[in-house]
Amino acid sequence: MVTTFPSTTECPHCGAMLNARYAQLGLKRLFCGYESCDCEGAVAERAAIAAQEQAEAEKAVAEKRRRSLVRCGVPERYLGLDHPMADELALAMEGGQWLYLWGDVGTRKTTCAAAVAMRLHDRGKSPLMVPMYRVLDEIQRSFHDGGDPLKRYAEAGYLLIDDLGKRRPTGFVLDSLFQLIDQRYSAMRPTLVTTQYRPSDLVRRLAEQGDADTAKAIVSRLRHGARVVEFDGPDGRLA
Repeated sequence: MVTTFPSTTECPHCGAMLNARYAQLGLKRLFCGYESCDCEGAVAERAAIAAQEQAEAEKAVAEKRRRSLVRCGVPERYLGLDHPMADELALAMEGGQWLYLWGDVGTRKTTCAAAVAMRLHDRGKSPLMVPMYRVLDEIQRSFHDGGDPLKRYAEAGYLLIDDLGKRRPTGFVLDSLFQLIDQRYSAMRPTLVTTQYRPSDLVRRLAEQGDADTAKAIVSRLRHGARVVEFDGPDGRLA
């Protein structure tokens, strides 16, 4: 059965007659629609369709990026936020530098870390951002369940640990944390930590339920050659 089409059609905007277009494919003549009208209404309609298609394409790209960032551990809340130091600190991490961001609650340390992770991601790197409590929970579970919960953290190209010291680790967890930091330190894999504590105070915090020498060894590795950035100011969440 052969479908036939009218040789002309009427522009819905101005009423002009538009000729059918055909293409020859071997012995077949294929209908390719009608001529485009150049009237103001037709031009505006085509522009609106193109704008909609562009918006949908951009939305799809943005959604793909969002899903990818979430897989990298960037919290949803911080996806739309930025920090003025992000470019500088991301470049420092790309150059192999460790970063130690400390300051009181609400001073935008996590915002900065998330912005750094997003910069690294958008430059084709593979950052992994994780809150410290999740790492500690995985270590604690492994005490009973076995396995190696730290492998993916130890091997991540760029690891960003948020809120180190927020929870006091037990002796077993502290030993495991040392192994993680030591593996990354030995392999020279760039690492960023955020914490409420200056380095000397973090040693005391980590040692409250664990070995002081292990706590000191952890902070020593975090601190050695790292760029230490203090975040100050009022709690932005309460402002």
